[in-house]
Amino acid sequence: MNCRNFPHVRHLLTRHVIAIVCAMLAATGAASAQYPSRVIKLIVPYPPAGVVDITGRLLAERLQGQLHATVIVDNRVGAAGTIGAGFVARAAADGYTLLLTGAATQTFAPSLSKVLPYNPLTDFVPITQITDGTLGLVVPVESSIKDLAGFVTAMKARGRDSNYASNGYGTYPHLAMELLKQSTGIEMTNVPFRGGNEAMTALLGGQVQVSLNHLPVILPLVRGGKLRVLATSGMKRSPLLPDVPTLKESGYDVVASVWFGLFAPAGTPRSIVEQISAAVARAAQDPVLKSKLLAQGDEVRAEGPDKFLALEKSELQKWAPVIAKAGIVSN
Repeated sequence: MNCRNFPHVRHLLTRHVIAIVCAMLAATGAASAQYPSRVIKLIVPYPPAGVVDITGRLLAERLQGQLHATVIVDNRVGAAGTIGAGFVARAAADGYTLLLTGAATQTFAPSLSKVLPYNPLTDFVPITQITDGTLGLVVPVESSIKDLAGFVTAMKARGRDSNYASNGYGTYPHLAMELLKQSTGIEMTNVPFRGGNEAMTALLGGQVQVSLNHLPVILPLVRGGKLRVLATSGMKRSPLLPDVPTLKESGYDVVASVWFGLFAPAGTPRSIVEQISAAVARAAQDPVLKSKLLAQGDEVRAEGPDKFLALEKSELQKWAPVIAKAGIVSN
């Protein structure tokens, strides 16, 4: 049947389509207006008791008060966080399944993995950044290297005979040191370990010369007089190490900030995204939350979905060439 020959039929079809679209919009609006009406699941793609898990549980506790809903942490671990991220990418876009993650799954994985079960830009919507941390470049206190200039000079003299400890292949301590190598022209060999504790044991045991590692990993040993911090990797000095210069202020174009934030599945209504973002912003004013996160080396930063998306895009552009130049592939 050609509807052009029956104007009244075409009119009825048009009205029917409009009615369906309006009903769908109304349903979406109603769902957004009632949010949240049931349990919110916060997916942490890393093991319990780690830094990200602790952050997630601190956040979940405060979001319960802000959103007036139950928020539970669900640890879905494996494949450097990509299993948990992939789970959220396939979840319903209704605001009840959220992802707490960082650069490993959203900016490193696309360059490290030949096969990734999601696209970080098209399968998620950023809600807000939550924390921003830094790394510390450390040597044993007995080392003849006393400052950053001495480190660069010594490493250039040793060439490929020098090495450094990372927390594993493709981790932040690995990629941040590769960025530092590329910026300074030094050549060092990565010696990957299973986490920060093993990396520090190797450093103190003289198996490696240096490590660029997370503050929670190095600070107990720095305060115990076993490690010396030469520089930090943030945009500004860490409040936990105010006397230690950054790599950036020391003249090297190296900024490696360890950020974490909230993501939702793509298609989540903007009203829900903004509601959660606003709740995080209010929670971020809690002085107890700030102090607990700072104790593990993180500063609170909640700036909303638009700035978080800009950060994610800039990080993707920044790390892709670093990973490619270093020739790093995880699978």
